[in-house]
Amino acid sequence: MTLPARGRGTHGWAEIDEARKSAIIDAIEHGGATAGPSHLELDLTDRCNVACYFCNQQDVRTTDQLPLEHVRSLIDELAATGLRSVRLSGGGDPLAHREIGSVLDHLALRGVVVDNLTTNAALLGPEIARRLVENGAREVLVSLNAANRDDYARMMQSRPAVFDRVVENVRTLIALRGEAPMPSIAVQFLLDRRNLRDLPAMYALGRAMEADRIPISIVLNIPNQRIDPAILMHPDDIETLRPGLEAILAADREEQRLQIHFPVPAWNEMVAAIKRDLHYPPEQNLFPTAASFRMENGHCFFGWYTATVRGNGDLYPCCLLMSPDYPPLGRANEGGFAKHWNGPGFTRLRKEMRDVFLEGKDAKFDPAEHEILRPQCVTHGACWLKNMYFRADEDFYRRLGEALTRARRRTRLRRNLRKLIRS
Repeated sequence: MTLPARGRGTHGWAEIDEARKSAIIDAIEHGGATAGPSHLELDLTDRCNVACYFCNQQDVRTTDQLPLEHVRSLIDELAATGLRSVRLSGGGDPLAHREIGSVLDHLALRGVVVDNLTTNAALLGPEIARRLVENGAREVLVSLNAANRDDYARMMQSRPAVFDRVVENVRTLIALRGEAPMPSIAVQFLLDRRNLRDLPAMYALGRAMEADRIPISIVLNIPNQRIDPAILMHPDDIETLRPGLEAILAADREEQRLQIHFPVPAWNEMVAAIKRDLHYPPEQNLFPTAASFRMENGHCFFGWYTATVRGNGDLYPCCLLMSPDYPPLGRANEGGFAKHWNGPGFTRLRKEMRDVFLEGKDAKFDPAEHEILRPQCVTHGACWLKNMYFRADEDFYRRLGEALTRARRRTRLRRNLRKLIRS
């Protein structure tokens, strides 16, 4: 069976035109700033209606939410400087914002695409579902995580009945979408040692809900060990996991809805071996790499491209740096966004990112030099986000490589000139 092609989230890259790409490349080459972010992670609220034991935002969660008037003002300002898409996610569930319908309406009014909505879907009622379909949202990622009511209550620390509501809400969204190309709908499940034997039931539920994709992942860590870490999966659990993987991969051979990529290399090797044994058809590479891409030119360019606004107004370079020990780069609800985008925090971020670009393959994290960046921002392969969505752009990485070659040449000439003057 061939599934219909569905639009998918691209972290906003699918909405970026050539002029905007040129502006990003020029700013990296010459050390300037772009007019504003092209993509924004808009974490509308810190409020959440569940309390997932594995959530990395539990320790910084508040009851704050961005007021609607401020959200509208922010969208208006950024749309005027080139904002093309948003991801709605965050420390809380975006649908817990009391005026989420009005937010979606205003994004549509200003032509800003919802590239991704990440939600537990407990509050995904028919009116919100209708807006997502009519406004052309690209992707809805539902964190269901469990295959039954009891395990859902354990993982999400909520009432078991919420599980039934989520399943019904997703089915309503899929029915409203019908044959439309968007949004793509993914239903995600998470494994720990207490539910890993539910793997076949997880896949069966995802299929029964008619999800376009069924991502399977694992709980990697528990912040501050707030729950017994013994429930975490361990690399040695590979053989315990094998029967369930064999069952779901065999069931998924024709439709290929599964999306499995573990952080444990041996597990991925096992998945590949099972597929070979099953004569699995060739899979589409969801995150291809262009021929023009070079690792020395593949560093993070988010300082010119995106930002994250938390539900209390704090500004961060991206969602992966939003943690209790990372100081925000400003407050989105204090003055216009441009004040912060061109302020000391983001300016320093871009300087550090540009220095890393100029160092190329020799770049290494240096705590004395990197005040804003963290090790994963510099080390190749340490950040999954910058490795996924952008590498397929042949023209962008060709032109970026040419620009960096020129910038590196000028930097070497200046250094040599300074040496000559000193001598």
